Amino acid sequence: MAFIFDERNSNDDLLSLGFNTGSLNWLLHARYVRGEHSLCLDLADDLQKKHDNKHRYAHYIKGAVLADAGRLQEALERYHSCIRLHPQDPEPLKQVAKCLSRQHRFQLSHEAYLEADKLTKHPDPDIYCALAECSWNLGELERGVEWARSAVQAGGGERAAALLAKILLACDDVPGALAAYDQALTTHACGADTLAAAGALRLRAGDPRRAFQLLGAALAQQPTQHAAALALAAMMLQHKDVDAALARLKGALSAHPTCVAAHANLGMALLAKKKYIAALTCLQRASWAAPLSARAAHDLGVALLVCKRPASAFCRLATAAALQPFQPYTVLLIGIALERLGDSRADAAYSRAVALANDDPLIRLNIAGRHARAGRLTEAVEEAEITAELLQREERPDAQIETKERTASLVVLPPLVLGYDEIYNELKEEQNATEAKAERSPPDFIDTKGRRNFDIQRDFGSLFKDRRSLNTKSINDDINMNEFSPIFTYR
Repeated sequence: MAFIFDERNSNDDLLSLGFNTGSLNWLLHARYVRGEHSLCLDLADDLQKKHDNKHRYAHYIKGAVLADAGRLQEALERYHSCIRLHPQDPEPLKQVAKCLSRQHRFQLSHEAYLEADKLTKHPDPDIYCALAECSWNLGELERGVEWARSAVQAGGGERAAALLAKILLACDDVPGALAAYDQALTTHACGADTLAAAGALRLRAGDPRRAFQLLGAALAQQPTQHAAALALAAMMLQHKDVDAALARLKGALSAHPTCVAAHANLGMALLAKKKYIAALTCLQRASWAAPLSARAAHDLGVALLVCKRPASAFCRLATAAALQPFQPYTVLLIGIALERLGDSRADAAYSRAVALANDDPLIRLNIAGRHARAGRLTEAVEEAEITAELLQREERPDAQIETKERTASLVVLPPLVLGYDEIYNELKEEQNATEAKAERSPPDFIDTKGRRNFDIQRDFGSLFKDRRSLNTKSINDDINMNEFSPIFTYR
């Protein structure tokens, strides 16, 4: 009668059928890779009993199971048992170093990897990559670059090249990081994460065309790659393609529902489409998820100003200013909120914004509007003249602004609030435009035709060359949009 082998048979059945005469390492490995950890541990215990607790592979597999379960200290004990049984085997030593790294004991991990490197007969790119990561975490960036280059030369492939680019970027060597990514893309079939990181870096370096290609390739390979989706959405928002940006942001949120950058970007996109309730909902979610994020608080303050809630906007903007005291646009919006509330401290806020960014034409133009609305026409004309001089001085566009987006991160729409009273006067002001013009008599550069703030913003957009878009980084980890980086990779 033939026996049909079934791995679900007990270990005693297997041993009674003659399997004790050979090695059962293959069965240990099969059960481990299939995730049958309970059966794997039972078999490992049985093998230890049969071999007087000297079965090296049983110790090794049991350590791997314990490490996967987060029981790192117990896993270290198992790996040390392997090392005592066979001191010349580098694999258990590598696993010891890996467990130490997961415990954030990077110095000990670095030393363990060095010992493992001495035991290997051939260059091991995994060890070199791990040494580069340990050096990076220890703050030894130059040494980390050397280990990463050794990993690339040893055939580390995409992982080594991407790690080299990240460490070079941490050293502020953007050209070197770009070269490392180019080499990786040329010599290897890279995954979506590497494509997204390379695209975000290209965006930061001022090459939006190449960045768009890389980010598109990342999304084509993995539609749920949220860093690439955030970076592309940021570019589309800068190009006023709100509908396409909304589609990308929805894809990013489907992959990561708690992504702060995606919620903030989605809120600003909905605000541009005048869907105020939905915009406030998204921005409030971003603010709740990241209460210490000045960018999220700033975005929510902008939306509340547009939605005729200056008191709530002041609270949010005050929070943003407390977190980032030297952000001039936040202080400018605080002045506008105080002006709408009739607070005499509005002039102090405007003055503070000018002190923080004395050469900013947008802030100068807004303070000119404040003087005009307060009846100080002489000061308004002086500020208008200063604004004209600043605009004439800007003969060439800013290289950073020409990239349209540096990383996959929070995108703040231009906080241009000229003619702030017009936000609250829509169709009714059109009927009284003539009377309002006669009563207020503002300078020619302030629009009083009753148009909404978005219309005023569009008229002045070409004048300012889109300089007033505040590009901020994600809040999370590693587009880590990375950079969004990419964008949000959050900086």
